Amino acid sequence: MTIGSNQYMNMLGDRYPFNLFVPECSGTTIFQPHWHEKCLEIIYMIQGSAEFHIGGTSYIGTSGDLFLIGEGVIHGAYLIDEPPQYYTILLDRYSLVRSDFNSVEYGALLTGKLSLPTLIQPEHENYETLTPIVISIIEEFIHHEPGYESAVKSYLHILLTKLYRFYGCSTQPNQRKQEADRLKMERLKDAISFVEGHYQEQVTLGQAAMIAGMSEYHFCRVFKHTVGRTFNEYVQLYRIGQAEIMLNQTDLSISRIAEQAGFGSIHYFDKLFKRYRGCSPLQYRKRVRNG
Repeated sequence: MTIGSNQYMNMLGDRYPFNLFVPECSGTTIFQPHWHEKCLEIIYMIQGSAEFHIGGTSYIGTSGDLFLIGEGVIHGAYLIDEPPQYYTILLDRYSLVRSDFNSVEYGALLTGKLSLPTLIQPEHENYETLTPIVISIIEEFIHHEPGYESAVKSYLHILLTKLYRFYGCSTQPNQRKQEADRLKMERLKDAISFVEGHYQEQVTLGQAAMIAGMSEYHFCRVFKHTVGRTFNEYVQLYRIGQAEIMLNQTDLSISRIAEQAGFGSIHYFDKLFKRYRGCSPLQYRKRVRNG
């Protein structure tokens, strides 16, 4: 299988409740911590390695690894050395319910009520069964041969059936602990959403901790454990990411972008941008626009 250098996404419409895409890496961040409501995410590593933080656990993903990320689970990924190549498949539960899939049978899988393994590696007992199905889905998407939509849908049926058979009777974790962990993650989501909505303003650790209902000390520990970066690093990286969008898509001046991205001064913006991206904002803009 080959991968193009640019991000792309194949959307088959409401009748087909999934899509496939190859994300691009930005600096040291492959993708910022986020989550998907009503979606099961599958990541298949093609080449290279990456540091993943999924649901509060750190993983090193390498070529051939398969990740299963449940609905609402916070996950982020960061570079180790060279940008890795991987595919992501998103299964939309809402669309599945509206399609001819048996939502009763698969619903427990998609809502995280079944205990799916997060990382499936070649030595895993079900790897040789699950991975070829995922690869077949990817190849059908890539080649777009006649009838590929139906073929993808058939493979998806098989994949969900296998997951249900393998893990439908899995022992559930302690429900009290599971509920406590869920509430903790929901509070972190509130803090992350606050940053996303107020990054242009002054955002403090105290504000985020208060929103999460934790002491600053406890919030720092939980945030770093879940996201893989400190809260301040996350805020800086999020602002850098927003600045990159403006550098790429607008003609705003560097000083104006620094202001709109929430940096106190152009000098601080320039310093952080060089730290995380290895070049100045102006150099980045020229490089992107010159191809």
